[in-house]
Amino acid sequence: MVERLKIAIAKARERRGAEAPAKPKQAALQPSPSAFDRVWSGLAELHIDPEILERERIVTRQKSDAAHIAFDMLRTRLAKLALEQGWKRIGITSPSKGCGKTVISANLAFSFARHPENRTLLADLDLRSPRLSSCLGITDRRSIHWLLNGSTPPEQYLQRIGDRFALALNTQRVRDASEVIQHANTGKVLSGMIDMLQPDIVIYDLPPLLVGDDAIAFMPNLDAVLLVIASGETKPYEVEECESLIVGETNFLGVLLNKVERGAGSDYYYGYGYGYGKE
Repeated sequence: MVERLKIAIAKARERRGAEAPAKPKQAALQPSPSAFDRVWSGLAELHIDPEILERERIVTRQKSDAAHIAFDMLRTRLAKLALEQGWKRIGITSPSKGCGKTVISANLAFSFARHPENRTLLADLDLRSPRLSSCLGITDRRSIHWLLNGSTPPEQYLQRIGDRFALALNTQRVRDASEVIQHANTGKVLSGMIDMLQPDIVIYDLPPLLVGDDAIAFMPNLDAVLLVIASGETKPYEVEECESLIVGETNFLGVLLNKVERGAGSDYYYGYGYGYGKE
């Protein structure tokens, strides 16, 4: 009797096991994109014509010209120094117009942006004579004053190339440029923009130092400054004057010699000599 009861209980258990619904499998947890990734992906995307970049001597996006090597070397040195010193905001200026600072700024930014782990922000703060947009072939009317005065929020004003390269472009000359640069709201907007995007490096294309006070007024917002000079054009006294203006305001990275000719009979190209200056 007892044996029969054991058999019946065992069979009942088997039936309950067979009839029990299978437990649903838990879906694998998918990592949600970070807030920074969502902000970056929400920026309007720019599509740049490679032919325009080539014409404007922007060589670091496609790496089709050997001149990109000089920028990559400069990028590596700056990245190392920035990491060591905790720097992020780099200004690029020149003594006067025509030294090629905008082309240098764009090439260096594209070089940084090619690094798969870098977020890069490039901003045109030459309010009197903006040129960065034309270097990239951008013609849509866009005044950076809309960003700096707070009328257009950064997430609506900024644009991006790819996933990790953001740009604050400008196609309009800004009236009262010096006053705009020095306005307290400008610093707040730019700091908020950096907090929002969390870029690894920020490159500002600044006005020339010796044609107005805009660049000097902006120095407190920078971690360091790189001075671009033109071979055969920039005078030694101009370099000395620029260095005296920079030192004491922010860290002086050094001088970059631009517009070097490769040799007789060769095509004109951008060549570079670079050395650290005083901190």
